[in-house]
Amino acid sequence: MIFHFSEPQTDFERLFGGFYCINAIGRIEAGDDAKFRKFLATTKPPPRLTVYIDSGGGDVEAAIGIGHLIRDHWFSTSVGSCVLEHYHDPSPILPRKYITGICASAATLVYLGGRLRCLLDGSTFGVHQFSFRNPSPDDLERSQVLSARIASYVHDMGVSTGFLELSSATAGTKIDAVDEEKLRALGVITDGVTEAEWSVQSRNHIMYVRGERDSFYGHHKVMLCYTKGAGFMFWAVIESQGREYELTTFGLVEIVVNGENIKIDISQRCTRQVSGIYTNVLARITEEEARTIAFSESFGVQIRYLNESPVFLGISAVSTEGGKEKLQTFFNTLCMS
Repeated sequence: MIFHFSEPQTDFERLFGGFYCINAIGRIEAGDDAKFRKFLATTKPPPRLTVYIDSGGGDVEAAIGIGHLIRDHWFSTSVGSCVLEHYHDPSPILPRKYITGICASAATLVYLGGRLRCLLDGSTFGVHQFSFRNPSPDDLERSQVLSARIASYVHDMGVSTGFLELSSATAGTKIDAVDEEKLRALGVITDGVTEAEWSVQSRNHIMYVRGERDSFYGHHKVMLCYTKGAGFMFWAVIESQGREYELTTFGLVEIVVNGENIKIDISQRCTRQVSGIYTNVLARITEEEARTIAFSESFGVQIRYLNESPVFLGISAVSTEGGKEKLQTFFNTLCMS
């Protein structure tokens, strides 16, 4: 497999902060995961870029290794390739051309490594049974171990086990092109945002229900918390993406509930602190405000310079679908009234 790193081409592009990508093209050979690791160490790409894949497959173990590296570096994935269309264009932003491609067989495992996964219109996503290139009776035990590793990997990437059933249904000598609707149903395609994962956690004498998701705007968490003596609290963890100053100094901070239908101003009672790549926002809230959040359809936090500002930083309202029972049980168990 060949890897190519593309970075911003003009001062304006560098100032804007985007325009990074990696193209991963060709057959996946044994050892390509080590090759990709060395490539990343040399190029030092930033997180959140997209890896474009155009490959008919190859070595399964190397594909899983590449997929893990993609996930560990917080990359997204897409199918096809992205190239500069005009190298000598005088514009401050140079046009990019997105070329359709194929992601099939073992290459689909590389694709699953993306925290966010898209599919260019016209590109092909194809599956079939995973197998050794030159199988022999001695490969039976190794095949069983590899099958278990594939199943574990698919689960760890947050994809339905139905993906494996879909792959197993097609003989290794054929490729079954899967439509986008089915890929979305299986969680293979996420587009620009993942579904929130809800869990009940405890830390430093604080109990909380946490909703966590990835999007093009970062890795975010929203939490309804409770601590003895202080009562209910709201806690948000925002991937700063270079906006630490704005996130900690902009004057208006609001919890938004049910989209933006309800806004709870916490500007004067919240603390904001940067920790690594994240900005934390923490505020005490009333029992009634906690009830509103616990029984909501969605909630998040918006940070603006002024109320009239058309753009906000923070976390757009996260759907509570999948977390309603946890949130409501949490509140009903701990509320005093």
